[in-house]
Amino acid sequence: METYVCAFRGRRDSYQAPLALAEGEMLDQFITDAYALPRLKALTRFAPATIQTKLGSRSEPGIPPERVHCLWATTLLEHVRHWLGFAPMLTYMKLDGRFSEAAARRAAKQRCDLFLYSPYAWEAFTAKYPHTPRRVLFQYHPHPELERRILRDDAARYPGIGESFGAAPDQVPPEELFRRERDCWRCADLILCASEFTRRSLLEAGCDARLCRVVPYGIDLPEAAAGKPPADAFHAVFVGSGGQRKGLHHLLRAWQMASLPASSRLTLVCRVLDEGIKRMLAEVPRIELRRGVPHAELQRLYATSSLFVMPSLVEGFGQVYLEALAYGCPVLGTLNTCLPDIGGEADGVFLVSPGNVEELAAKLRTLAGALPGNSGVREAARRSAARFTWPAFREGVRGALRR
Repeated sequence: METYVCAFRGRRDSYQAPLALAEGEMLDQFITDAYALPRLKALTRFAPATIQTKLGSRSEPGIPPERVHCLWATTLLEHVRHWLGFAPMLTYMKLDGRFSEAAARRAAKQRCDLFLYSPYAWEAFTAKYPHTPRRVLFQYHPHPELERRILRDDAARYPGIGESFGAAPDQVPPEELFRRERDCWRCADLILCASEFTRRSLLEAGCDARLCRVVPYGIDLPEAAAGKPPADAFHAVFVGSGGQRKGLHHLLRAWQMASLPASSRLTLVCRVLDEGIKRMLAEVPRIELRRGVPHAELQRLYATSSLFVMPSLVEGFGQVYLEALAYGCPVLGTLNTCLPDIGGEADGVFLVSPGNVEELAAKLRTLAGALPGNSGVREAARRSAARFTWPAFREGVRGALRR
């Protein structure tokens, strides 16, 4: 049976890809950064509850701990660079290659195959081996060239807006670092994408359609949260980074343009805000900005909001859409996301063209009149989320590998 080494930093996709491999007895090794291995859990059992909770999220019981390898030195270097003030994106792109190199060493030693996420594939896919490994790429984000073109065109229309988040100009990653993710698909024997939009971005770059398959993400359907939205007012919520890619500047302009009822309210849940968008906020009425929101409060916001809205310019999937739908909250987004794969308006999924502020304002006006008090659309929204489960995602991954 084929076995794979899988590598990425963080708890991306809640570890569902390596879990899919482990469940199918196809996981040779999972290489990551900080992971709650049993010995680490034992050492921190008397740590504060917040640390234990965070540590608990960095593990997956279905992945055998003996198959996990942590790059602790890389993790330490990453935190040192953050402390010294380097831009996080520059740090990540500089260090991502270490995960790929570790995967290459493991694959060569064990003569196994490669299942790598796009930022961590280049070095392993282009390495020399004593065998011929199967190179499987998980392209979780649209092709970088398409993203850069979309954001560049939007920036020309809206000067002063960009995902700066305080980064200095001299900390922009050099072009050779972008090349790693831009070209790694060329070396892949099989490519999995989480959305049709991501797949189309690769086909546009020249990828063979026969090698590129869609396996949508999933969600663990939660219990219904307490509370419900007001029947006589329109309350919308946005959850995400406050930058250009998420289309927050379009939402602010559309909210101002839509002439919504005075009782309407927009809540923004953003840990970071682009400087240009931050300046826009002062000019837009009936908006509440919340920087830090506990998970229970986020659940309540989904349950008590008429609409979740995130008009992203480019999104590999957009897990937050499924999260909102799972709590019965209808969603509004663009065609450049997972939403066309999830459903239509009968499912509580509403779409606009990316970057079209006038269309977005018109849709907000329509939904402000149609959603309050509409329990049927909320029931449909929850049903649409229930069709996309993590077990189905994992079986989809294994099925694609077996073909």
